[in-house]
Amino acid sequence: MSNFSNNLVNNFPEYLFNKINTQKLEARKDGRDVIDLGYGNPDIPTNPLVVDKLIESARNKKNHKYSVSKGIVGLRSAMKERYKRIYDIDLDEDKNIVNTIGSKEGLTHLLMSVLDSGDKIVVPDPSYPIHHFAPLIAGGIPIKIKCLDTNQFLDDLIEILKTTKIKVVLISFPHNPTTLTVTQDFYDRLVLLAKAHNFLIINDFAYSDVFFKDQRPPSLLYSDRELTHSVELYSLTKGYSMAGWRVGFALGNKEAIQALTKLKSYIDYGTFQPIQIASTVAINDLDSYPQEVSEIYKERRLLVVENLKNFGFNIFDSDATMFVWAKIPEFYKKKSMDFSLEILKNSNVAISPGVGFGNHGEGFIRIALVENKQRIRQAMKNMQSYFDDSM
Repeated sequence: MSNFSNNLVNNFPEYLFNKINTQKLEARKDGRDVIDLGYGNPDIPTNPLVVDKLIESARNKKNHKYSVSKGIVGLRSAMKERYKRIYDIDLDEDKNIVNTIGSKEGLTHLLMSVLDSGDKIVVPDPSYPIHHFAPLIAGGIPIKIKCLDTNQFLDDLIEILKTTKIKVVLISFPHNPTTLTVTQDFYDRLVLLAKAHNFLIINDFAYSDVFFKDQRPPSLLYSDRELTHSVELYSLTKGYSMAGWRVGFALGNKEAIQALTKLKSYIDYGTFQPIQIASTVAINDLDSYPQEVSEIYKERRLLVVENLKNFGFNIFDSDATMFVWAKIPEFYKKKSMDFSLEILKNSNVAISPGVGFGNHGEGFIRIALVENKQRIRQAMKNMQSYFDDSM
């Protein structure tokens, strides 16, 4: 039989979460009520104003035509004003902003736009899976740095820069899966390194709008006001609970943004225009909605953290993201994949094994706060019964 896939795809390892997903589907086929806290798929609805605008715009036949791959002017102008309003950052809607079809597409095509074959790119480990694989798709060589402590991450990066030429440093704060956050000082130091060693920083800022204290997570771009070495990827997925809408942005360095814009012009015609129009309403008129969404996640997080601590887990403290990152107690003596499969089998609760996010995620689990409090209480009760029986 002919092989119609290339070596790159053939050499991708099996997606580690497939084991969990397969067992989850089998359990549901057997009629079991699986509570899925593994897949980070927001359950909170999109704001009705945005939905109403989508319906209105979709009824206008003029919006049924091809759009533009870089995003309509109104959408990019809305992002320009948002970054000025919230972060006091000056952007040009034509030079510094391009609409992406979510942050995964944006990251992958951005790396294809800026990396040449063999270029080295620093990637945090653990990290969201596309962070590990987008560099490979783009022909880059990932150099993975342990990311369980932000100061240590910077120290390790400094050591690597002494001997290795780096083209891109990829980061993501607030961080998935560990929920780590950083201060503006972290970005200040990183930008100084970028200017000294001439590398591009890409910050996947997808969780910027989900935070639980008065202090909003800072933007990388504020530390690089002239946008000489920085690009930020922003998404409406989490804070505005618009996961299926696939609306994201790349913002920052002019050369990188224009390279991405040029590549995308050959690949797609952009997001369906009514979605772009409705997203403009979210950006312009609904600054308070991410705060409402964050309050929901905050309450869910407190519930999960309280129970996990009672089970003996050590929890990463965090005031952002829609996840809980927890270290498996040593007395369970199990790898994260085996542990997660056993929880699913015995508790009907799906969680994510830390190893699915990289080698340094081994020994941890990630819980996504994507069910209502009643369902989360039931999940914790199910897990409690299993732990009581297994001790």
